[in-house]
Amino acid sequence: MRRWQSHISGLAVLLLGLLVALIPVSLFPVCEAAHLGWVIDYQPSMRCFWYGQTEIILGLCVGVAGLALILRSTPDCRFAVGVALLALGVGIILVSCNGVIGSVCGHVNSRCQIGTKPASRWAGTLVCLTGGALLLWSLREPRSS
Repeated sequence: MRRWQSHISGLAVLLLGLLVALIPVSLFPVCEAAHLGWVIDYQPSMRCFWYGQTEIILGLCVGVAGLALILRSTPDCRFAVGVALLALGVGIILVSCNGVIGSVCGHVNSRCQIGTKPASRWAGTLVCLTGGALLLWSLREPRSS
């Protein structure tokens, strides 16, 4: 992969991380989305607040992986970023499926159930696919000794 191709893929991963972080805040907001951020005196009352915080942190981690791909475009870096993206994508999917934390309430008609969780699952799938593609491309390239 040429250097400019690596920069473009790094930018795509960075934007994907931004997408994951913005899903619970503004794209498909959770019930307490107005309080997501770094407000010190807010006492959250619903689980969707913590779900939103977890998705923001996972999205920022994806963004940092994209930044690493932009700054260092070697096959080893692409391999490491691919593995990290696979793990982060699985984490995003598990969080949205109540697999890691009790992510949101059980109300069937809440905004979290209708929009946020399915969008997070799709974004997690995109992160996994991107990580798998980077992993495969890095394995096809010759290593520098």
